[in-house]
Amino acid sequence: MRKTKAFTLIEVMISIFIFTTAMLGYMSFHAHSMSVLFDNESAQFAHSLAFNLIEELNAMNAKDFKAVVEAIGEGGTATDTLLSNYLGNTYHTSPFNLVKFEGSSGAYQFYRVIEVTKYATATHTSVPENSFKSTLYEVNVSVHWPKHGKGAENCETYNETKCNRISIPLVRPNQNTYKR
Repeated sequence: MRKTKAFTLIEVMISIFIFTTAMLGYMSFHAHSMSVLFDNESAQFAHSLAFNLIEELNAMNAKDFKAVVEAIGEGGTATDTLLSNYLGNTYHTSPFNLVKFEGSSGAYQFYRVIEVTKYATATHTSVPENSFKSTLYEVNVSVHWPKHGKGAENCETYNETKCNRISIPLVRPNQNTYKR
């Protein structure tokens, strides 16, 4: 009589338990990596939005930049759309303004906010009037968007618990400093 080799029921149950445990670990890792991937994609998109507006402001001629600084005011803030209202035809709102980013958790709204501060105020230094340093302004462009899983949040005003934030500063004079 030949003895047949086969798995016992306990061996099959142990192997199913080990396989299930491994698969649960893999699925957990996969879900976490997808979440991190989404966060990185949205942060990269926000950085592009902020850098786009910084480049637009830096490329402005001195007259238009001075109009932006005066429209927003010392220590003031403005959204991207408000700038187009202040400046009319001299400023064109970026096509990326208030863009919805479709993610796994629905649409995410991005808001660009511009803050203007005199450079002397921002650095807490004393600057003589009518000097080059007195014409310097720090323009800080911030982009706010909802944190992962909070796509319905309005982040036009930054809320640390519900919104992400990235900001890029620009320092430049509000007048033409080149002599011809």
